[in-house]
Amino acid sequence: MGDLAARRHLLVSARAEFLERADADLRGVPDHVAASWRRSVASGVQPGVVTTEYHADLDVGSRLVRCARPVIEQLAEQIADIPTCVALTDDRARLLVRRDSSPLFGRVADRQYFAQGFGYAEGSVGTNGVGTVLEFGESVHIVGAEHFVESLQPYACAGAPIRDPFTGRIEGVLDISCLSENSSPILHSLVRSAAARIQQNLLADRNQQQQALFDAYARVDGRSRQAVLAVGPRTVMANSPMQTLLDAGDMVALQDHVRFVMLRHPGVDDRVDLPSGARVRLRGSTVTAGGGVAGMVAVVSVLNEVDGSAGPLARAVRAADSGSGAWRAASATVARALRAGSAVLVIGEPGSGRFTLLSELYRRTHETGRVVGIEAEHVEAAPADVAATILRPESPSVLPVLRDVDRLSGAAVDALLGAFGGGIAPSVAATTAETPHDALLALFRTSATVPPLRNRTGDLPVLVDALLAELAPGRDVRLSRDALRLLGRYDWPGNVGQLRDALASALRRRPVGRIEAADLPEFCHSAPRSTLRPVDQLERDAIVTALRDAGGNRVAAAAALGLARSTLYRKIRQYGITV
Repeated sequence: MGDLAARRHLLVSARAEFLERADADLRGVPDHVAASWRRSVASGVQPGVVTTEYHADLDVGSRLVRCARPVIEQLAEQIADIPTCVALTDDRARLLVRRDSSPLFGRVADRQYFAQGFGYAEGSVGTNGVGTVLEFGESVHIVGAEHFVESLQPYACAGAPIRDPFTGRIEGVLDISCLSENSSPILHSLVRSAAARIQQNLLADRNQQQQALFDAYARVDGRSRQAVLAVGPRTVMANSPMQTLLDAGDMVALQDHVRFVMLRHPGVDDRVDLPSGARVRLRGSTVTAGGGVAGMVAVVSVLNEVDGSAGPLARAVRAADSGSGAWRAASATVARALRAGSAVLVIGEPGSGRFTLLSELYRRTHETGRVVGIEAEHVEAAPADVAATILRPESPSVLPVLRDVDRLSGAAVDALLGAFGGGIAPSVAATTAETPHDALLALFRTSATVPPLRNRTGDLPVLVDALLAELAPGRDVRLSRDALRLLGRYDWPGNVGQLRDALASALRRRPVGRIEAADLPEFCHSAPRSTLRPVDQLERDAIVTALRDAGGNRVAAAAALGLARSTLYRKIRQYGITV
């Protein structure tokens, strides 16, 4: 008993000194608790009482809840003799389910807002068995004075993360809470074991497509000693040889390539050049289930190792010529069409580099050549003039490119085809985001699809270098590792055009030298789960700016914005802000 009292005295004294001096020595405080206290102070958590927010938009019928309920009931039965509650939260620390061993302890939990709908994120409630698990990434046992908020110190809580068995992402937290005098290390062991059982239930409950992909991966892995990779829309599985075959950047680039080709081909046997300079052979088949594509399972082998003797410039040039596998395939198709003088249609999202690809490849095959872009609005207004320009170009080395032909009306297409009079010059190209009018397709002999930037994250270093050289010629500018990592996390709905705008904005803040993550525009610091409305984008940018100005201090940022801290924390999570 004396040891417990001494332990409590040490923690209380350390916390009191820490609240007076942020640089206080926290000797004797467990490392994960000390780190949590520091995060709590940085987040502006009130040290006296719990301050949290109620959330009405919970999914209490989710797959996680469905898979956890039987485990929670079993766990509650195991510890029924102790005044406890067992709680399940989502990945944002919001309570979804709570099972009490007694009505009395349930009322105790209610007084601390540890109830369905309330959030227990560390950024608002401080050190605890839910929010600290999400920050730490591992199970924790927080007892008594280890809690940052004083009103929670009479309690103990043991929490464990529940991870998606496919992605490894934390989907929620399982927690056991009780009075600190009833705490035992056994509770920590029990909650870890129960969380593992929930993960097994999630594995058994995977949907039809996930099941099909897992089964196909297991079959290929079982009969092959080579590196095996399975990629779905949100799932990646890799056996041990695959996990050690490539570095992280090359692995991301290869996954991007697989996600691109799996929607277009039932099987592949590709040679893929990766950002590091390595070339791999990818042999795989698409897995379908429920009328849709579940993913692709492939065997991967290295054809040549990275040439370590090549200098950075040589490697950059080689990577730029090859790019991701999907970009390289599109380039090869377009280049063949241009060399043969065959009409070609380039498909891709706006800003993905369709027109740039045509321009660069045409200039490679025609040294004095010139590419002329013809906007859809011009075609709509004067289809006969456009047809005349294409049929009788001012120079034989001019490539007319009809831009965004999917925006043409049926009447404009009919007028354009009528003006051609049944014939068309072979050296014509067009860009489109979607399949254009059927009649227009008859003009082309070849098509190629350019991948969006989100499927080319492995190409980001080369693209960034090329864009910086274009935007700041002759200047010593480069991206820090953190800045490049931040760009890699963003989804780039505006593709390469948006990346160029982001770098131009960063150069206005840092015209020379190393561009840091803080120099990048506000939207780069956000990874929202859904598309934002314009008003949401404005709010997100204002929050990022306030956090930057406050040096990351959320209390100061909330005051500057005129927001309650709980509202600011919620907005930060809603917009996926990473400042």
